[in-house]
Amino acid sequence: MLAERPDAAFFAAITPQLESQLSSLLAPDFVRHKVFGNKELIGRWRTPANHDCFCPAQAGLERLHGFCLAHGFASREEGGFRMARRFANLLSMRLAREWALANEGALITDHDYLDRLLHLLESRYHNRGGQDCFHLEIPLQVPTHLADIPFAELIALRARSGFRQQLAEFNQALDALLAMLGSGYAEPAVLTRFEQAQQGLNQLLGPQTQSLPLTTLVSTGLPAMAMIHRLKASHPDSKLVFHSIKKSHFHQRKSQHFFTRLGQVKP
Repeated sequence: MLAERPDAAFFAAITPQLESQLSSLLAPDFVRHKVFGNKELIGRWRTPANHDCFCPAQAGLERLHGFCLAHGFASREEGGFRMARRFANLLSMRLAREWALANEGALITDHDYLDRLLHLLESRYHNRGGQDCFHLEIPLQVPTHLADIPFAELIALRARSGFRQQLAEFNQALDALLAMLGSGYAEPAVLTRFEQAQQGLNQLLGPQTQSLPLTTLVSTGLPAMAMIHRLKASHPDSKLVFHSIKKSHFHQRKSQHFFTRLGQVKP
């Protein structure tokens, strides 16, 4: 969120692979894509009457928008284009994912539906041996007036050495926590380090904060129940929420991504 905005050259560079994926949806033998849906849905997206979402013109996306116009995925409108909302969301999510990967960042969406589609998009299906998986909910503290803080002030905050150091410690502790959970083997010391890092970061945010649930999907290499029980026993006051364990056959995703309810920080 606080990185430099992607420039036109970045969008232009990833356009060919997006065009290739969209072209596969138009192939005569196309039946269904695990994220984009079936042939009938693709047909609805190419019907102008269903173009209900306005997308402004943006430098670097001229070729991609031109492709969408040429193949019926978009209709031209003053200042930009109109597309089917779900198609526009999927396209935006794919662009954001590529930007996050290029900058070694984590993509955060504001809808669990988009997060599930992103997981399907970049995971591999394994027919045998479904892994345990669960949603981990992290109560992230943010200033209550976050929506009113100018963006320039947020950038300036990140530039302060103390905040930057504490943020780096939090990110490293979060990476270690997720790696530990992914292994399926409980290491209470890793959770202790994470909670200490989060507490240190919270102290820099001031007294007026609210909790924003940041959620990610964790797939474990070992059965998850024993690990979760041990972590809860060693940290009974932990604010982490471990949601119900399920089985998943989609493993080996390429990036770390989260979802939250960004509407909670709006005025």
